[in-house]
Amino acid sequence: MKNFKFVLYTLVFLTMSLGGCSNNKKHIVKNLDPFEKINRNIFTFNKYIDKKIVTPISTTYVKKVPSAARKSITSHLDWMGLPNTIFNSTIQLDLENTILASAKFMLNGLTLGFYDLDNGEAYIIKKDFGSTLAKFNVPEGPFLMLPFLGPKMTRDFSGFVIDSQNMAHVTSPTMNDITLIEIPVNIIDKRGKLSDTIDTVYNSADPYTKMKSYYIQNRRKQVYSEKYHDIENKSKDEEFEKLLQ
Repeated sequence: MKNFKFVLYTLVFLTMSLGGCSNNKKHIVKNLDPFEKINRNIFTFNKYIDKKIVTPISTTYVKKVPSAARKSITSHLDWMGLPNTIFNSTIQLDLENTILASAKFMLNGLTLGFYDLDNGEAYIIKKDFGSTLAKFNVPEGPFLMLPFLGPKMTRDFSGFVIDSQNMAHVTSPTMNDITLIEIPVNIIDKRGKLSDTIDTVYNSADPYTKMKSYYIQNRRKQVYSEKYHDIENKSKDEEFEKLLQ
């Protein structure tokens, strides 16, 4: 296991080094979906699981659990994700975000995040290792549709693996057990909040293409923020989205 982790981190480091030499305009790959046939099959599988299992549970969750309780659960899940934001903000040299996220994590640790003691006043930008790789100009890579995990760019999936390893190292065994329990809770919570959006995707002429377009646009905006308007593919994304409506 240790050798595997060493190889994994080495590969990521090499990828960052090579990507750092590229031009900023080359974040976007030309052949965005070379695995479309496989991706579509996985999307169909995920859609089936969502409709048969996740959606019924999520619908019951929204109906039966009071909104105040759901808000507390969401707050707790956000708090659990702060260590990743702190770690990646530090690597990205975003000092302000690092300080704010660290302060909020310690403050809300008094309630395990179930109650936001700063009442949402601290504006924190969520950071993950995928955004860190983007910071070092690593190309986003092809689009992937993963079983259960859903859509991700190759770069973001690599970042997801690293973030998962980091969380396992910075938390205690007890917290790791809690995290495993919270994975399905997080899925149900997010499904409830994104219900209208996901239903719109499913009801479109081509749900797979709609999902891919929706994910890629939102992910690029999240990763590049205000720099997104400089990316040459932005206008193409928007025109393509119009055709799907």
